[in-house]
Amino acid sequence: MHFLYRALIFISLTVFTVCYSCSAQNKSKKGVEQAMKKYDLLILSMNTDSIARLYTPDGELGNMARGRDSIRNFLNGFKNFKVLSQVSETKIISIEQDTAILTGTYKQTVIVPVNDTVMAKGLFTVKWIWLKQDGWHIQRMDTQPVK
Repeated sequence: MHFLYRALIFISLTVFTVCYSCSAQNKSKKGVEQAMKKYDLLILSMNTDSIARLYTPDGELGNMARGRDSIRNFLNGFKNFKVLSQVSETKIISIEQDTAILTGTYKQTVIVPVNDTVMAKGLFTVKWIWLKQDGWHIQRMDTQPVK
């Protein structure tokens, strides 16, 4: 009986340690990078509902849209566009408490409604907020196209 009690405590502590280290790891630079890669995949599929849910409820897509519904509606304006590729490259990630700032570059290839292929590239800055139950979410994203 004493052995079972000690084994139960050991297992409980092990599970707690693993769960804590997993959540702490996700709150790391690696976790921010993973969230950005998820964003890239959602843009590639143009899943506007999932993209909007990746933002905080009051999130901002530059000066174009604020709030999940507004972001979703803005992105739905591009439903006739086909994203062929979406690649972001992280340059800097800085984390302070529950806020991360990620800066980098992006490249995107899109077929526009007139059946022309457009390649866009530029710089971006994302302010990520850690939501305790949901992980990293975008508070604000700004992009700056370059030629």
